[in-house]
Amino acid sequence: MAIPAEDVAAVRRFREQFSRDAIPYRDFQLTFHRSSGAGGQNVNKVNTKVYMRFELAAQSWLPRYVRERLREDEAGRINARGEYLVTSEKTRSQRHNIDDCLDKLWQQIDRAATLPAAPSEATAARVRALQAAGRARDMASKKRRSDRKASRRAGPGEF
Repeated sequence: MAIPAEDVAAVRRFREQFSRDAIPYRDFQLTFHRSSGAGGQNVNKVNTKVYMRFELAAQSWLPRYVRERLREDEAGRINARGEYLVTSEKTRSQRHNIDDCLDKLWQQIDRAATLPAAPSEATAARVRALQAAGRARDMASKKRRSDRKASRRAGPGEF
């Protein structure tokens, strides 16, 4: 699939200026829940697990190509309302879990903003050669099939 030139330019500009600190997380909805696992009685009292959600389609700070890649590659993180969800219960601190969510989101955005590398000239030449060989095989097969069917037909003066 070819990527439109304007999308490539937009992603390159985005990657030049994108950093973890550039994520406008204050616009995201944060909810806190009780964490699971070890932690003693603190686990039952303090809501440290972080759910960070935002509507992916509404994030105009992300280029269209990056939003589409996130939607495709991270489809399991998108709920029925179109909200992208990142969770963390790594630590027993809300602040640290918010930072962990931002780190996860930054890594996912960085991965989605990576443009596929163009094939090398050698790879392109090999693909062209394989395509030409495939076309030649198809034509030879078609000719054999045509000859076989022609041999079944009655010639002039035959019944």
